[in-house]
Amino acid sequence: MRWKGIEYSVRENHRARRVILRVPSANRLDVVVPRRFNRRRLPEIFQAHGEWIKQELQRVQALPAVTAPRQIDLQAIDQRWRLEYLDDVGVPSPAEEVSGRVLEVARVSGEVEAIARNLNGWLQRKAHAHLVPWLREVSVETGIPFQKISVRGQSARWGSCSKQHNISLNRSLLFLPPPLVRHVFLHELCHVKRLDHSPVFWRILQEMEPNSKALEAEIKKADKYVPPWVSLGKSR
Repeated sequence: MRWKGIEYSVRENHRARRVILRVPSANRLDVVVPRRFNRRRLPEIFQAHGEWIKQELQRVQALPAVTAPRQIDLQAIDQRWRLEYLDDVGVPSPAEEVSGRVLEVARVSGEVEAIARNLNGWLQRKAHAHLVPWLREVSVETGIPFQKISVRGQSARWGSCSKQHNISLNRSLLFLPPPLVRHVFLHELCHVKRLDHSPVFWRILQEMEPNSKALEAEIKKADKYVPPWVSLGKSR
C-alpha cells in the first residue's frame, strides 16, 4: 500500500490503544493499529502527521548505515553486555538476559530495525529498574521531593519536569557517564523549585553542583554516547 508515494504496511495489535507510526527506513512507513480500527481513517491520520513523517523520512535517510550491535555499554550503571543472536526463532521474543552479562536477541529475518526495537524494549526495562530508584535516592539526598516519575525514549531531551512536579527521564541516560546522569537528575529536581531557566534556577543548580556549568556544556554533547541503533524504530 502507498500514501503519497510512501510504501506502508499495517499491523493490528490488540494491546494498542492508538495508531502508532514508525519510520524504520528511508522509504517505508510501518503502522500499528488497535483491534477493529477503521483503516479508512488512515489517510487523515497520515495527513495530520504529514510533517512528522516527512521529517522522519529525511532523518532516517541521513543516518549512517546501522548494523546490529555486538555489545552494549551502559556506562551509567557500569555494565557491558555481549549480544548473542538467535536465528530462525519464528515469533519474535523479548531480549533475554542470561548468565555472564550475555543478552540473547532474536534475529527476525536479519532486520536491523526489528532488532533495534527489541533492544529498545530491553533498554526501557533496564532504565526503569535503575534510573527510578537512583533518582529517588538523589531526591532524598537533596531534600527535593517530586510527584511521579516516568522513563521514556525521548528524541530531544534527557529529562523534563512538569508543573505537577512529575519527572520524565530518557532511557538513553544509561549510556552516559554517571556524573552526567546525576547532573540531569539535579537539573530536573531544581525545576521542582523553579520551573523556568531563569538566573534563579541556575543559581539553585550551582549551589547543589558547583561544577554545573561544565556539566551542562557536556550534556549538550552527550548524544555521542548513544549508539546509532537506539534511534531506529522511533514511534509517533
